[in-house]
Amino acid sequence: MDTRQPSPELRRLHERDVVQGMVPQTFLRVLAEHLQRHGVAPASLMPPDALQPGQHHLGRHPAEAYCQLLLRAAERLNDPLLGLHLGQSIQPSHLGALGYVLLACENLGAALLRIQRYHRLLHDINPIQHHIEGDSMVLQWGVARGKPGALFDETGLTAIVQFARALCGRKLAVQAVDFVNPPPSQTAPFVEHFGCPVRWGQAVTRLVIPLASLQTPLHQPDPVLRGLMEAQVDAALAHLPDTGDLLDLTRRVVRQLARHGVPELEQVAAELRLSPRAFYRRLAERGCQFRQLRDDALRELAEAHLGDPRLTLADVSELLGYTEQSAFSRAFKRWSGTSPLKWRQDHGARVKPPPDGSARCSESPSPRSAPGR
Repeated sequence: MDTRQPSPELRRLHERDVVQGMVPQTFLRVLAEHLQRHGVAPASLMPPDALQPGQHHLGRHPAEAYCQLLLRAAERLNDPLLGLHLGQSIQPSHLGALGYVLLACENLGAALLRIQRYHRLLHDINPIQHHIEGDSMVLQWGVARGKPGALFDETGLTAIVQFARALCGRKLAVQAVDFVNPPPSQTAPFVEHFGCPVRWGQAVTRLVIPLASLQTPLHQPDPVLRGLMEAQVDAALAHLPDTGDLLDLTRRVVRQLARHGVPELEQVAAELRLSPRAFYRRLAERGCQFRQLRDDALRELAEAHLGDPRLTLADVSELLGYTEQSAFSRAFKRWSGTSPLKWRQDHGARVKPPPDGSARCSESPSPRSAPGR
């Protein structure tokens, strides 16, 4: 049995969250083609349904399963830069009707805005957003719904630039690229591909493009074809399920922010791209109060950590953002009715970390106050 440990370069790829959402089945076929080109039989890594010929281009596959496939592929190929290499191989033709929409646009700006508009057909983990900064347009996505990891983000951003170059037949001027993930030891290949400064460990993953580049005409603009293909793509988009339940997303963000202190409503609303008033109203429509939802998420996170025998009570306290273990113990007793030590004695290591969204909003609002730190 191979007991070798992954290299530090490959280990950085595992610094990610479990994510919800879906990706197109075609992403798996692109990965299969890449493996085949590099002498690895796709069937040795990938599920049979991913390899069936004739899969519809709008077929869907769980995003988490796809991210796990990327990790296994990077390890099998011993390629810590798989995201960069895979992104360079993705072409608009891989996207079926959506690819035809992009090819038929009048200029690069129209195509990039359609990538944002239809991003849920590409993935629905974190929304792609755009805004104008001075003389540049910024395409970006954050981490409100989890960090899918370096392989996913690097593939995605590289593919967008590769799309742009394929659409207009020339090198796209890029001003800056940011990633939320840890940096690789080899940064030169990224700088060479993007042709601009590249940073890691940033707040969002983003691509900065000069506004002047957006006017670059495409090879074959075709308004009639674009209209026909957009009708198909709009219909496919309309049939997608909601991107995620607000209560589950709220619990996820609370758990992500907990290490830095008690997450307040305003902080969570900002991560979810909602105003505090709209966030409060949408929770109320679902019969929940933020404070109760937060307490449930923190209790769930604490129980998950307490179920890990490798962690001391001081470790668990720190992981939930408490500077004093006594403050954590008081808060946990409010949440669960028992002390952390007693809970651990009763449950021990038999409890495994629960999946995202396992906590539920109870029938009536909780009168408890926010835990003190």
